[in-house]
Amino acid sequence: MGHYPELSLRDARMKSMLTRADILDPKTDVYKPPEIIGMPDLPEKNEAIPLFRDVAKVWFDRKVLGLSNGKHIQQNWNTLKTYVFPQLGALPIDQIKQRHLIAVFDPIWRIKHTTAKRTLGRVEEVFELAKLLEHIEINPASFKRQIAFGRVTIQTRHQPSLDRSRAPDLWQWILKHDVAEDVRQMLMVMLLTGKRTKEVRMVQWIDLELDQLIWTSQREHMKMRRAHRIPICKQLDVIFDNMSLLTGTSDAVFARPKNKLGVIDENCARLEFQKFYPNITEHGMRATFRTWLRKQNCYSQDLMETALSHEKDPMVNAYMRDDLLDERRPTMQNWADYVTGGAMPPRLQDQL
Repeated sequence: MGHYPELSLRDARMKSMLTRADILDPKTDVYKPPEIIGMPDLPEKNEAIPLFRDVAKVWFDRKVLGLSNGKHIQQNWNTLKTYVFPQLGALPIDQIKQRHLIAVFDPIWRIKHTTAKRTLGRVEEVFELAKLLEHIEINPASFKRQIAFGRVTIQTRHQPSLDRSRAPDLWQWILKHDVAEDVRQMLMVMLLTGKRTKEVRMVQWIDLELDQLIWTSQREHMKMRRAHRIPICKQLDVIFDNMSLLTGTSDAVFARPKNKLGVIDENCARLEFQKFYPNITEHGMRATFRTWLRKQNCYSQDLMETALSHEKDPMVNAYMRDDLLDERRPTMQNWADYVTGGAMPPRLQDQL
């Protein structure tokens, strides 16, 4: 890159980065003009105005690149297909006016408010793409919803959760429940950790530092797209030892090679938990854990929120650089001892 001290280490790093990106000629230090990346899958300005559904398809193909949850991917497209395409899909996008959108969404705005609100937001993004491509000048979906449809009063309903006092009963039920052994072990992991279903289903053996008793969930499996570490308590260590007998030759801890993603199905844990307590979800299980933490009156807000990998205030994130792993270690062990009565899960090795 050059010689020190004429070229500082910082400038050398920058020069190396620009060279790799093919922006800088390292021999002449001349910047190369950036390539203009076209959008060949969209019609040019002088061609026929595209239909709404055609622009929506391009919007969806780009949006899906940033989504990882299969359910959310389907919702993004299916809501347009169900509620918008029948009336507007075949219209040139520059002919769609605000009155058309209001007529489409008014019948469902109150009876399916959340779905209607999210779908209209997606429609607004489609029109914004068309605006950037100069097919339209004004986004017809940018209007005040309350004026168009009137005020809607929403009553927040939380997901059903299990009372913290019943967590030990659930543990005993899991131990005796008639279910596949890998699913039993997964249910125990979810109860002991308060982690989301995807984080547990998708865990790989390389995510586990069993000698250090640390589990790191990779960012692509996290809701907030941020890696999350948790300490492995004694009971959890036994469970992973059990799983090594069941799936130790696979990359995934809860491997199911015949399934689409190669792991246990997404709804498997929820359906089993609901056999113990109707309508409960993994979010409700996390609420049980969070309630227990708060009732101990000895854990800080930062520790409780970090334990559940909740998004913090941006200002807090700017200064909070520690994930409190060491402080959380006794916390997670205390919760596990409360749930299990201090006992260890049965070792599969002993049953061979």
